[in-house]
Amino acid sequence: MDKRTITFILFISLAFFGINFYFNGQRDKKQQELFQQNQQKLAQESTLLREEATKKTASLESLPLVSLSKDPEGKEVVAKGVHVAGSTLTMVWELPLPTTLYVKGQPQTLQTQAGVVGGPVLYADPSFKNFEIVALPPSGTFEVQLISFPAKGDPTVTFARYSDGTIHTAYPLTSNAIALYNTSNGYLPLGYYDASGNLFIEMQNLPLLSNYVQTSPKTQVVKEGDQKYYVIENEYLQLVFTNVGGSLAEINLPFDSSSHPKSVVKEIGFDREIAKDASANAYFPAHPYFTPGSKTEETPHQIGGYYPLLRRGIFGKKDLTIPPQYYGLNLVSDYPELAELVYEVKSFTKEGIVFEATQAFRKITKTYSFTKENAPYCFNLDIKVDGDSRGLWITSGIPEVELMSNSSTPQIQYRMTRKGKVDVEKLDLPKPKEVITASSITPDWTVTSNGYLGVILDPAGGFQGGFRASAIPGEVVPTRLSVIDPEYNVYPASKYPGYEVLAPFPQKAASQKMRIYAGPFEEDVLKQVDQIYSDKTTGYNPNYLACRTFYGWFSFISEPFAKFLFIVMRFFYILTSSWAAAIILLTVFLRVLLYPLNAWSIKSMRRMQLVAPQVQAIQQKYKKDPKRAQMEVMTLYREKKVNPLTGCLPILIQIPFLIGMFDLLKSSFQLRGASFIPGWIDNLTAPDVLFQWKQPIFFIGNQFHLLPVLLGVTMFFQQKLSATAPKDPAQMTDQQRQQRAMGTIMTVVFTVMFYHFPSGLNLYWLSSMLLGIGQQWITNRFMDRKSKHESKIIEVKVKRFSSKKTKN
Repeated sequence: MDKRTITFILFISLAFFGINFYFNGQRDKKQQELFQQNQQKLAQESTLLREEATKKTASLESLPLVSLSKDPEGKEVVAKGVHVAGSTLTMVWELPLPTTLYVKGQPQTLQTQAGVVGGPVLYADPSFKNFEIVALPPSGTFEVQLISFPAKGDPTVTFARYSDGTIHTAYPLTSNAIALYNTSNGYLPLGYYDASGNLFIEMQNLPLLSNYVQTSPKTQVVKEGDQKYYVIENEYLQLVFTNVGGSLAEINLPFDSSSHPKSVVKEIGFDREIAKDASANAYFPAHPYFTPGSKTEETPHQIGGYYPLLRRGIFGKKDLTIPPQYYGLNLVSDYPELAELVYEVKSFTKEGIVFEATQAFRKITKTYSFTKENAPYCFNLDIKVDGDSRGLWITSGIPEVELMSNSSTPQIQYRMTRKGKVDVEKLDLPKPKEVITASSITPDWTVTSNGYLGVILDPAGGFQGGFRASAIPGEVVPTRLSVIDPEYNVYPASKYPGYEVLAPFPQKAASQKMRIYAGPFEEDVLKQVDQIYSDKTTGYNPNYLACRTFYGWFSFISEPFAKFLFIVMRFFYILTSSWAAAIILLTVFLRVLLYPLNAWSIKSMRRMQLVAPQVQAIQQKYKKDPKRAQMEVMTLYREKKVNPLTGCLPILIQIPFLIGMFDLLKSSFQLRGASFIPGWIDNLTAPDVLFQWKQPIFFIGNQFHLLPVLLGVTMFFQQKLSATAPKDPAQMTDQQRQQRAMGTIMTVVFTVMFYHFPSGLNLYWLSSMLLGIGQQWITNRFMDRKSKHESKIIEVKVKRFSSKKTKN
């Protein structure tokens, strides 16, 4: 191995080590900052909790407290308790307990067995059946009052927070307590708090009381036939609202066409297949709907022409509808009824729609409107809650599935501002049926996407109190792809779970304004939106463009390469108006750029071929002395300026660009739906399809992709051209036979690996190999001529020397 190769390898190793060291340092720094922020946040929360306890601890007079006495007149009071619907909930103050006591002059009998002093116990009148309790969500933060009943003296009240199933108090409690939650119907029991073990148990989970409780509240829910749909649209969006939840049942994006020239969304193969073979799923909107000013419903008649950004369900012989709690921008809690609450339309124009719903303890008003700035793919939402606004969440909706290399690439991201620095980070996707509560994270905005398109929730003032992310099984929220060849279950719904983000409704405010971006992650569009909403005076920039961040194990390598490739490719696109042509020209550009390294490698391989007979002769000569043979071969390599390792360089050089190209295809919306040869290569971000059939075959599926086969054939001939072994297998050494077999295996492996890769990536790699073969063929011919010329010169010199020697 020569000095130049050693220097090159050392340089690459040091570069990778330096890059890895830098990124590890950055990661550790971020983790330390997060830890410090969490510690500061805990200290602030503790201080805030003490301040709140001073202000929000309820008075005894405001609570439903009653006395239990041994006589109807109430003269001999033995205990205090919480009065709830003909029953009294209290603590065991002595053992044994009286069987009958009087409350407000009426007899009540002991309903439960007395356990230990300080445990819960229930007295009730003869007609008692059950009492009403509150069952709050297992996650979220709520304000409660803890009532302690000492054996002697008056009860004590302590303000506390109920957060994610745990009670948090400003100061430690010394006695057990009953937790009460304030509803529109007054204070209701929530659970039992064991002070010694800092343990909280919900009322419905207490063995002695579980048979006597009834959960509250009840809400009005949708009835069959009550659901109605309302449509407003502009040049970028078709928004389909429903009165159930006052939410978005559909967000449809028009395709780029003469009727929607500003749209950048292109039709792809899945759109055409569904419109042709499952047309019931290609109507936009999917249901009968109202438009502004219309008094009667219109029947859907538009087949195709739109891309459904959100999952809408499956329509046909058996409809599978999306549950309302997964609609876009619905207001939900852990009471399922809230998601199905029926709203009344108060205003409905071309610019927006207003919904209103009233419950016993709150009134909700939701106002949707297109932006005044006419920002692409943007609209506004203003939610106002009069009354109880605790435990409410705003849903993002669930994006439809997009496939890349035969797999979906859903993502959940969020933008954080730390010490003036802005970062967009990726959240690890929750497992099916799992809900992640990121209570310690307060992002500026969040995005849930399918890789190419998504929904950005951008609340005014950022997220207050973190956010949630949940995974929903694909059977519950089926993708539209499952209607393609359903008899063979080519795209089973179970394989594609849905992911959504839930933004908390601020508990200390009566309203929440929110800007929503629902559309493609196209660079120019996102830049335009960022420019519209930027404020130079304050330095504010929404920076939606950052949602196109690269992720993955090799993102620190692929990101700079992908950005460089896109700049060059975009330049060629401006010249040719074809992304496929731009990819080919990009390949040519890279070949020219890397010509010196490739030429050096190819020349070294050709020298290997030329000295192969000499190498074989040395190995044959020193067959019984392998070490001597190896030393002689290395001496020959030095004399002929041959380096066996340089044959790997072309592949090593290409790998960063290949990974960068792969990430470029995943992140560049412009290439989605870009056609090269209609009928064969219709989408550069999807595999090419020469023809297809119905019944899928293992691994191959039901489509034949020609480009990876051409790539495999090209790779096979490239190895033949660069082979250093003799053509006659009988003259090959064992090592050469192994190298030949390995080359054949690699050809098969690459063909299989690239079979489901995007056609754009196959086109890039195929073009690169063809250009490499051309460069190698030209170099080989040049070197062969040079070698023949040198041989003739040597032969002439030998003849002259021989003739002179004969004369002498």
